[in-house]
Amino acid sequence: MMNIRDSIFKDIEISDLEEEIIDDPNFQRLRYIKQGGFSSLVFPSASGSRFEHSVGTMKITKDITKNIFGEVDEELSICGLLHDIGHAPFSHQSEPIAKKYLGKSHEDLGYEIIKNSSISDIISASTFSLKKVLEYFSGNGKGKLVTGPLGSDRIDYLLHDSYNTGVALGIIDYSRLEHNMAYVNGKPAIYRNGIVNAESFFITRYFMYESVYMHHTLAIIESMFLKAADSAVADGYIDAREFVKMKDYEALYKLSQYKGSDLIDRILKRDLFKRAFYEDIGQSGFGESQLSELNEYLESSGIPHNNYTSKLISFSGADDDIIIVDKKNEEVGKLSEYSYIFNTLSKLLRDRKILLVASDKNYKDKIGKLVKEFINSK
Repeated sequence: MMNIRDSIFKDIEISDLEEEIIDDPNFQRLRYIKQGGFSSLVFPSASGSRFEHSVGTMKITKDITKNIFGEVDEELSICGLLHDIGHAPFSHQSEPIAKKYLGKSHEDLGYEIIKNSSISDIISASTFSLKKVLEYFSGNGKGKLVTGPLGSDRIDYLLHDSYNTGVALGIIDYSRLEHNMAYVNGKPAIYRNGIVNAESFFITRYFMYESVYMHHTLAIIESMFLKAADSAVADGYIDAREFVKMKDYEALYKLSQYKGSDLIDRILKRDLFKRAFYEDIGQSGFGESQLSELNEYLESSGIPHNNYTSKLISFSGADDDIIIVDKKNEEVGKLSEYSYIFNTLSKLLRDRKILLVASDKNYKDKIGKLVKEFINSK
């Protein structure tokens, strides 16, 4: 047994098997994948990694399963530890590259790593079931206690991201929440007297999206990085299969050498694009196909490809819900049936969609007018 010192949980106890998995190169790579992508360029203290988040998720998974089942579910805890093993450089910021060129999400990539790498050998040589870990990793059965709406993954990233960014809006009553969670009929649930804690959790998550995850400057940086990466892969400068295995600093260095774009150099100098258009267009029916048409319109109007970026910012979680149970663990309904606050928040998330177009300052005014012309013509 060993301990890992953590900013939120202090000493986290690690078993011999968990230590062996953590020491594996596939897991050690997570030390060099930023939890919040480029968030440290907006929130300077946001230097947390997927490594600390993964260890924290394992710790919360142990707490939750011990409260619900009376003992720790070791396979589920390993799933919590490995749930982000497939992240590409800068976490979610590289997800579109993996999906576009490989047809895979970070969960797909993670599944392959667990099944086919040295991590598979480590788990298979133990007394625990690799098959069960993979089943949980896929979100089946108890796996929803990690990946679900109130899962250990979301609880940990709110706690760590709030601490690392210094944004107090991410503070949740974790202890009260975990003691009110249940698992009934193969589904995660929460006790009726924990409804207010569930409401608080979803409100907190929304505020963190508004103030941190969807911050306009961060969205601009992410869109600049993605445009550079997409151009480099499309041109054959870098192979997508190589790219998704890189650490953050490897990806930045490789892309900084790509002569087809100066976007990475601008990010490193923090010479960022400025907002040319930034409005909520959730009621307009504007989607990805319209975004592609807008890009074509801008470039046909003389806007150089590498002098602007565009992005649709949408908020996840609109379809989240969770079972409510009584003290006898009998289902009495869903949170959406009990909480006006939750329903209002869900509608807000569902209706909200922001169109961001950012550019070099020399094109800012022209692009703003072109975007408005395009939207008014639809």
